[in-house]
Amino acid sequence: MSEGKLEWMIGEVLVGRMPRREFIGRAGAMGVGVAAATTMLSSAGIAAEPMKGGTVNLATEYSGPEETFDTTKMTNSTDIQRAYQVYDRLFDLDRDLIVVPSLVTEWEAANDATEWTFKLREGVEFHDGKPMTAVDVIYSLHVHIKEGSESPAKSLLASIIDMQADGPGVVKITLDSGNADFPTLLGYDYHTSIIPEGWVDGMPVNGTGLYRLTEFTPGLESVTERFGNYWDSSVGHVDGIITRGIPDGAARSNALRSGDIDICRDIEARVASLLAQDPGVEVISTPSGAWFGWIMACDRAPTDDLNLRLALKYAVDRQYLVDNVLLGNGKVANDFPVNPGLPTYCTDIPQYTYDPEKAKFYWDKTGLSSIEIAVSNAAHPNALDCSVILQEQAKAAGITIDLNRVPDDGYWSDTWMQVPFCVTGWNSRPTADSILTIAYASGGSWNETFWSNERFDELLVLGRKETDPARRAEIYCEAETILHDDGGSVIPFFTNDINGISTRIQNFNGSPANQMGAGWPYKEMWIDDSKA
Repeated sequence: MSEGKLEWMIGEVLVGRMPRREFIGRAGAMGVGVAAATTMLSSAGIAAEPMKGGTVNLATEYSGPEETFDTTKMTNSTDIQRAYQVYDRLFDLDRDLIVVPSLVTEWEAANDATEWTFKLREGVEFHDGKPMTAVDVIYSLHVHIKEGSESPAKSLLASIIDMQADGPGVVKITLDSGNADFPTLLGYDYHTSIIPEGWVDGMPVNGTGLYRLTEFTPGLESVTERFGNYWDSSVGHVDGIITRGIPDGAARSNALRSGDIDICRDIEARVASLLAQDPGVEVISTPSGAWFGWIMACDRAPTDDLNLRLALKYAVDRQYLVDNVLLGNGKVANDFPVNPGLPTYCTDIPQYTYDPEKAKFYWDKTGLSSIEIAVSNAAHPNALDCSVILQEQAKAAGITIDLNRVPDDGYWSDTWMQVPFCVTGWNSRPTADSILTIAYASGGSWNETFWSNERFDELLVLGRKETDPARRAEIYCEAETILHDDGGSVIPFFTNDINGISTRIQNFNGSPANQMGAGWPYKEMWIDDSKA
């Protein structure tokens, strides 16, 4: 009798006539414990209902005094996570890298994708209570492209030649050439977050995001709390988030094990394998287009010598790194950073392989006796390990590499783009144009190799406005080939996004769009202390 009644009750939950919580209560009255009742529902394919409340402690891999909420200055992983919490963008990307609406509800392109009209969502408020309007959107994009701006997003938005408000709820944007990916650009890049008109760094942080800032000490931590007037009442289940940078990977993982933090962002594969053995920890590894690389400045000696760059491209065993450093949590790359899951990834380009003889041939042409790399795990959690392996493998070609272990603190401001040869790490980008433009277009503020190629720049423009998929693939294949053959990057692999989470955190899902699930966990996760 009881068994039959339980089956009937599960059926009622499945068709929506009985709340999940009511089922657990009734089952308890029949002598079925909460854990057993929850298992019954899970076995029937009934997802748990979000639990409200609690605070999540998040640890990222970077900490430094330049941490900021200024959308034109954000560079590090900790800034990115805070941006996801307090800001919204016009669009989001789902887990299939498809554009979905956020602050925009409708959009339309005209005149070969040079003219765009965006209808804004009604009822959106900034954290100070001010309604969001078209003027705020225009201001938020303009700060990146105005004269004197050094924003990393300047090259991505440089095609904007006019922005007009058509009343408070419609924005019209004109581009100097067509860009079929324009909504994607406005969705994935955290720099395009929406801020109120007139906001500048130093004013109280004010976004439209799910969480509002209550405390912030750069280099230490931030505290955010759920914004009660957020435009989507169906998301956001935790009360608040404490975000801090812990650069040392061992300290970060130990903090997760001890319960001091709930989410450990960007962990090394070898650490992940150990964390996975802890019953209080779950490891989530999500394939992505994120990548690690060694970068050489093409505008200064000695790395302006193509012979040196080619020598190093052949001096490393990429598959060895994937197998022994990433432990399979990644994919071999070929010195151009387009996500291999995209149709614009060129498979016709010959793969660089470990070839000490070729490496020696090019190295001997340089006349150098040694070369120095500045290394910090602030750039990527595997930077030091990979650089040590490169150092060892390059010896077979007669190449001497000196490792300069620079401080993690201040790496992005004091070392990156300041020295001829260093390490880098990038998040996944959802289109070929979005990564090739920001990282390699001539004159871009994040063109970290200072590489410039006129034909490459022309191809980027052609690729943006081309709507035929086959022709578009041809255009990007040519651009990727030029970069592969001549560029200043050695990109050995694409990495999975690996996060460690406490078992008290429920409904945490990854995404290939960007690190930490492209911000989706902040909307979807909740806390269940009974699982800890």
